[in-house]
Amino acid sequence: MTPPTQITLYLSAHDKIIALPSGPGRRWAETALDLAGFTQNHDHLHTLALDNRADARQALAHLHQAARDCHVTVATHPRPFLGDVAEAIVAALPGHWMAEFEPLREQQEQRHLRDFAWDTGALCRLLDMHHLPCAVILRDGGGTQLLLAERPSDGAYLVGALAPSPDDIRVTAQAPRSVIASNARLTAQFIKTRLLPDYERAIYISRLDEATEDLRWAQEGEPGTYDTTQLQAALYRFRAHAIPLIATLRDRTTLPAEQVVFLDRMEDVLLLDNLDAPGPEALADAQAAWFTDGEELIEMARAATPPAPHAPVKPHPLPAALPRPAVAAATGQRR
Repeated sequence: MTPPTQITLYLSAHDKIIALPSGPGRRWAETALDLAGFTQNHDHLHTLALDNRADARQALAHLHQAARDCHVTVATHPRPFLGDVAEAIVAALPGHWMAEFEPLREQQEQRHLRDFAWDTGALCRLLDMHHLPCAVILRDGGGTQLLLAERPSDGAYLVGALAPSPDDIRVTAQAPRSVIASNARLTAQFIKTRLLPDYERAIYISRLDEATEDLRWAQEGEPGTYDTTQLQAALYRFRAHAIPLIATLRDRTTLPAEQVVFLDRMEDVLLLDNLDAPGPEALADAQAAWFTDGEELIEMARAATPPAPHAPVKPHPLPAALPRPAVAAATGQRR
């Protein structure tokens, strides 16, 4: 069923009214807002300042009349503006998060968000079953993207993960589960204690799986049988996953001295001197370390895989990794 053309009014914490037009006759709704004196900002949001209450009342009266003339309904939303809720959430999250407000003027915009949702649970059901006037994307600046939406039936806030770009990570792990809360404080708390650990574990496992797959592929062939371009592409993928895995190992595990040396050496050789055009010697050293020590790194990373949510934490002894001299030339033999 096609939703009606509607203007939804929100009272913002920033002393203004925000109007969101939606529906098939959205242009008529925008016309009514323009006639009533609402201003449109760079985010395409229509706003009405409340610093002069008499002028605001007059503008609202004009809006209702213009909306009737344009066959548009006007509704006042009883709960806080979702953009304000998002600001409160990101302020309570660790790191430097940003909130990007997404007015969903057309159904295709909501379907677009649905296509990028990682979890197929509560958030996807909400996007499938209800036409939402807006949503907010929360970004941490490091690639993590979460989607915040409000459930119309009870005003609860749902937050779920958006899938990472397949150009960066081919996800293989179970999707992180969405969280549901009744206010911004609880939502931020559930993101920190449930959603983000779920998300980080899924990314960790997916990186580990793809790094393992590329190493297995490289090890199964005879030396000199692989196309150089394909082999280098696989090495670069391994490197893209190995560097974050090494960082996680350092941050979350207590390592003996020999493993610290091993990780330092692996990181140093995999960084390469120039990603776009690495020198032949640096590339050969990286490929050699990949073949000879990649297995050891993967074993260390797998032993340190974060536990499943709400599962008891069991200590995992990490395998010993003895420092080896750097190899200056590539080899196709497995250790």
